Amino acid sequence: MANYTDLTELKADLPDLDSGVLDDYDNVLSEMITAASRLIDREVGGWENYFYPSTVDSTRYYDGNGEVELYIDPMASLTSVSVAESGGRASASYTDWEINTDYYTWPYNTTDTGDPIRALIIDNDTGSKGTFCKDRKSVKVIGVFGYSSEPPEPIQQACKIQAMRWFMRSKQSYQDTSASERLGQMLYVQELDPDVKRLLMPYKIGNMML
Repeated sequence: MANYTDLTELKADLPDLDSGVLDDYDNVLSEMITAASRLIDREVGGWENYFYPSTVDSTRYYDGNGEVELYIDPMASLTSVSVAESGGRASASYTDWEINTDYYTWPYNTTDTGDPIRALIIDNDTGSKGTFCKDRKSVKVIGVFGYSSEPPEPIQQACKIQAMRWFMRSKQSYQDTSASERLGQMLYVQELDPDVKRLLMPYKIGNMML
């Protein structure tokens, strides 16, 4: 699993304790970072490693909707789109569509803005395709699914803030390393802080409209 900050960055923002003392808490701080990362994934409506996906392509299928626009799961990069134009579901039933000829990705300027691909739009002005045929599992999309290839700065900051606050709130209760680990496990069931949630609001799936 990918984390949205690391131990070195987190400890650098805890100046009231020297590095020797903080080293005693490496395990619990690392677990807090992981817990905060996974809560961030859930808060925005994503999946594990949503902001730091694997670079390996995966395949997802979608029902056609009979429209020229089709929402898909957010993607960091897209490799191919194939459509079962006759409604079949065998591998041979899917026809590869050509990007910027048969369809466009939306938003249009993701390379410049850093936003993920969220939808496919058929080019029915110059292309030969009409609509996404209204059949089950008729659209096959291959690529890297997730918000971005690496976490945006606000996501890294949100993870750091949450892990830091968990640690600072419970610091007075720490007795030794084993106590830290037990207390850390108790903290993980808590929700994200309200101001951290506000920081994550722009990244929630469904906030962007076509």
